[in-house]
Amino acid sequence: MVGMIRLGLPVIVLLIGTAWFGWASYRRAVQAEQALAEVNAEHRALMNEVRSLERAVAAAEQGLRTLSSHPSVPRDVAVTADLTLADVRRLVERNKELDD
Repeated sequence: MVGMIRLGLPVIVLLIGTAWFGWASYRRAVQAEQALAEVNAEHRALMNEVRSLERAVAAAEQGLRTLSSHPSVPRDVAVTADLTLADVRRLVERNKELDD
């Protein structure tokens, strides 16, 4: 009986340790999966925001182009609109570089 206890105790400890390790690994995998899902959701939200801002920039660019080419707009306003248009283009190009 004593020999059986000596042999059985390490086996029981090994089984408990293996079960604990398996459970801990499973929990870490679940947490990693949840974190990845959150990151993916945030990425999708940010990409939607970027697309929305790109559309707004394109609309602003078109408006500035129209403003700067209109004959009734004073020259200094047209020049300012052209400068702003160049700034908008730089921002769009910088955003495209960040996407890559």
